[in-house]
Order: sequence, then structure tokens, then C-alpha cells
Amino acid sequence: MGKEKPVLINLLAIARYEHAPEYPIQFMTRGMLHLGEKNDAVLEYTESDTDEETGEITTAQITLALEKNRVTMTRRGDYSNTMVFVPEQRFEGVYKTPFGEMDMAVYARGVRCDIGEAKGSVHLKYQLDIQGAYASTNELHLEYAESRSDNIQ
Repeated sequence: MGKEKPVLINLLAIARYEHAPEYPIQFMTRGMLHLGEKNDAVLEYTESDTDEETGEITTAQITLALEKNRVTMTRRGDYSNTMVFVPEQRFEGVYKTPFGEMDMAVYARGVRCDIGEAKGSVHLKYQLDIQGAYASTNELHLEYAESRSDNIQ
């Protein structure tokens, strides 16, 4: 990897379930962008979520390996997995939870990465299957921009 720089990340994730209302999640966070030599990059950030029933906060370390037509998302934490998004391809993996492991698969319907030094974006549309059954249709829209405020003392 070449250059490394702090970035601000704006993320909107939308999950659509068959018999439930749409479930959007939006947040902003700080992350680190590692630019590669061949119009590729790695974006790292921490995601946190509050369980609505227990109030417990879980965090996960997210790594997005970005290429023109391929995104690999690795989540490390209480709930961990790796998902590979390539247009019109299915990827099978394992979703690890504190309660055990589940088979999962993603089928990418759309993958677009615009990788830049000062700013960029990632757009994913995909179907998620858990234990061999349809779970949801999802979208992820992420934009990043160089964080100049980190230079303030």
C-alpha cells in the first residue's frame, strides 16, 4: 500500500426484509484510508451498534478492500464475517456470532467504487441469504473525504 490518510466516513446502509419495514442505518465516523498503487485502496473504520432490547453496545472493526469491480468486507468483533462483492456473482461464507456460526451467502447485484485520494465512494446492492434462505436485500452507500481537522492541535 502507498499513502495512508485519515478520512471522515458517511455511511448509509438499507436492509429490506420481506415482511418488515425497511431498516436504514446512517452514521458518520472517522477511518483510515490506505491507497494502493493500482487504483485500489483499503478503508478501515470502527462500527458500533446498540441492541434495542438490552442496550448493550457492540463494536466491530470493518476493513473494506476496494478495487474497481470488487469489494471485500471483513468484519471483526462479536459478530464477524467476510463478504466478497463482485457484480452478478455469489459468495458463500460463515457468519460468526456469540451464539454460534451460520452459513451465509451474498449475491452482488451492483458494485461501484470511485477511489480517490481526497474523496471517494462505495455503492453496493446485494441479496443476503442466511442458512440457505433469503434474508434481505441490502444497499450500502459509503462516502469518504480526507479529514483535514486531524491536523488541528
